[in-house]
Amino acid sequence: MSRRVLLVDSDVDALGALASALRAMGLAVANANSAESALEQAYQSRPDVVLVPRAPERGGNVREVFKERPEFADIPVLFLVDKMVDVDLVQDEVMRVDVDHIVSRITEVSRRVSRPPLPQDIRGDLEQVPLVDMLQLLAMNRRTGSLSITTARGPGEVKLAEGQIVDASFSRRTGERALYRLLAERRGRFAFSPGDPPTQRRIQASTNMLLMEAMRQVDELNERRASLSPEGEVFALSDLASLSGLLDGPESMPDPSSMRGRIFELLQMPRSIDELLDEIDGPDLDILDALVQLKKSGKVKTIPLATLTTPLATPEQIPVLRSLATRLVRPGFSVPPRLLLATSPQRLGVLAYSMRRITDVVMAPEPTSRAPLTRSLGTMRLGEGVEVAVIGLPTDETMAPTWALSLPGTAAVVRVGEAERAALEAHCEAVEVMLLEADKLIGQFDATIPAELAALLRAALEAAAGAG
Repeated sequence: MSRRVLLVDSDVDALGALASALRAMGLAVANANSAESALEQAYQSRPDVVLVPRAPERGGNVREVFKERPEFADIPVLFLVDKMVDVDLVQDEVMRVDVDHIVSRITEVSRRVSRPPLPQDIRGDLEQVPLVDMLQLLAMNRRTGSLSITTARGPGEVKLAEGQIVDASFSRRTGERALYRLLAERRGRFAFSPGDPPTQRRIQASTNMLLMEAMRQVDELNERRASLSPEGEVFALSDLASLSGLLDGPESMPDPSSMRGRIFELLQMPRSIDELLDEIDGPDLDILDALVQLKKSGKVKTIPLATLTTPLATPEQIPVLRSLATRLVRPGFSVPPRLLLATSPQRLGVLAYSMRRITDVVMAPEPTSRAPLTRSLGTMRLGEGVEVAVIGLPTDETMAPTWALSLPGTAAVVRVGEAERAALEAHCEAVEVMLLEADKLIGQFDATIPAELAALLRAALEAAAGAG
């Protein structure tokens, strides 16, 4: 069974370096920076050996503090010596730089009694017992079963056989990638249930190596997350009208099957970091590095989280909009009146995304189709039973024959972006429907910002009612 070591040192750098070296040798290491914190850690981890610097100012009087507690009085304490000057080591001293000798001495002096067996079922809170500590504990006791974790991002599971991690699943990922993402979670609940060894083994590396690599990745991932999205911002392509417009010059369109290609595909509408990591295959660090480069090059922009939900209008504006909406029903056509947003098929998905984040808009119950077809984007509810349907009209000329089914009875058509104009204008004239331009109604328009879409809908409703 692996020895449990409590390492005490107020020098954070020295403590971290030695702790990593000891973990690499297969030891379970808990850290403390003073005699008082060492005592608290001892109650949690029940160490076999304590390592503390010989200099009292670095670790305090750990031996004396432990001797005052009968339950810890028999725990061996070894003193770490940084250098020797014409003096030999005494029996309770070890050279800090000689890791092999430290491990040998730990094995010699540690108690041979084994730790009391863990209960069959273990439950706890990640804020009190970090997942890495729980996995080390299960590894030391050679447990077999499943460790279930519940977090704000969803449930996860780690499967063990004889204390070794053999599989993990979390947030639509499996194997090592799922394990690393789970180990980054700091809040949640866990529960271990013993059981038979799993039949499938997706993880082959040793538990000690996995946990070391996980800690490295977690630190780097947190650093990149903090730089990319410090306030929870989401990401989208800078130019949603045309992907090729983002790559003018010597660069070509990225391969759709490549990591960059998948990022471009997904960011046609706003996505969070977690959504990108869930959808793209490959190491999380590589995905975030690619996102960093795209952001630096200006091909990807960030959108503040606060702008992703917005009201359709202020309470004072709603009665005015309601009054205008009652004037939009054309003779011979049923209610509710309709506004059509005419744009490229690519941008229709972005408009649907933004519509879902406008209060006072009710989305269509059916899922949004990816096919370039006329579709309902939502219904503006203005109170007292007054509604206005918002329809997305793809301006791809191959879809022009279907326009005749949507245009008659429409209050107005709003052309968004660089969508084709000549054919659309001819169809609108034929059925006497007003064709409006988004950029003339509200100026430069960004479909990824719900507040700007709400402003466009208000302006379009006013323009259509005024024309009536």
